Amino acid sequence: MKPIFIAPEERRRRTSDVLVDLANRCSGKTITLRELMNGLGDRTYGVALIILAAFNIIPFVSTFSGLIVALIGTQLLFGFSRLYLPDRMLDHQLPAERVRSSLTVFSRKVITLEKFIRPRWHFTEAPIVDRFNGMMIMMLGVVIALPIPFANFGPAFVLIIMALGLLERDGVVQVLAAAFGFFIMGVIYTLLSNSLGG
Repeated sequence: MKPIFIAPEERRRRTSDVLVDLANRCSGKTITLRELMNGLGDRTYGVALIILAAFNIIPFVSTFSGLIVALIGTQLLFGFSRLYLPDRMLDHQLPAERVRSSLTVFSRKVITLEKFIRPRWHFTEAPIVDRFNGMMIMMLGVVIALPIPFANFGPAFVLIIMALGLLERDGVVQVLAAAFGFFIMGVIYTLLSNSLGG
């Protein structure tokens, strides 16, 4: 079992390099989601949260997406090295050429982001930090899922910041996201307490 308070010695690769490598692997007719997930490793958490970002601000739909976010956070909290999905989904065949085009476009977007977000504060790669991030993501997902008008916007914004921090393992961004998360949940708790008390 890996020590949870010690960061791995190997330095983090840039996400854009990982995406380019994955695109180059799409040489056949098809590629499975499992192969993509294996290539992304723990970056699957950041990618999944970014994909869900748009759904987290849509009324009613956010209830369902919030529960998925909470499930993602739970997996990170319990130390899963990558996002778990059912075998049926993982073994689904995808058209390699389309996947390659999508990865190429995504890598270009990530290269732009990497001017501002990059691997920093190596100590934050210690598993204990992921456990904390998982707890934060789980709580934000629960808040998003609650049927409270407009209460999902703040948590959804924090999740995007958290996703970018996890994608690049930028410790500065992860700490900022956690701070924003505590602040927003505090505001929502205060508003609910005042509303119920009144």
